[in-house]
Amino acid sequence: MGSVKNFILSFCTFLAIAAVTSCSNEEESFFFDEEGVPVSVNSQRVSEEQFEATINGAGWVETVTHEIFSNGDFDKRDYWDDMEGGGPSRFCLKGDTITEYLFLDFLPKTGVNARSMRYDASTNTLYADGKMFLRIISVNGGWMQAIKFAGLSYKQRSKSRALYFYVTLRRMSDDERKDLESF
Repeated sequence: MGSVKNFILSFCTFLAIAAVTSCSNEEESFFFDEEGVPVSVNSQRVSEEQFEATINGAGWVETVTHEIFSNGDFDKRDYWDDMEGGGPSRFCLKGDTITEYLFLDFLPKTGVNARSMRYDASTNTLYADGKMFLRIISVNGGWMQAIKFAGLSYKQRSKSRALYFYVTLRRMSDDERKDLESF
């Protein structure tokens, strides 16, 4: 009985992911602000009150991750497809702290990084230790789309550039969050 329930839950999750990503990804485009950070042309305003009610206090899992290019387009393929060594992040927001959980399959090892956070409603930006972590595009039910700062890309030896992802995140269930926080 449990395996049928797990199958149905997995299948429903798959359908939800397919619906969310197929409806919105093709229409998204970006421009860059004066600091060089991508901004979605489709951003909805997320007030401080909305942030506290729908985002803070929850755990979030990246379900789809796309690299944003310097021309404002994004790679239609998932960044983590066929990638070895790293993977999508998971994080929990609680009060003024963001805790990110990283899974490095090449070690294998799990990393936990807790940092102070603040939300700026004027730009929909979540900061971790004073640095941009997420710029929220939209929140709808248990789903969120955002721009995520991923670090620096060193594709050319002498030049580095900021690497940003266009991510779709799913809100974790309470059980998922508790399991993650037990690491």
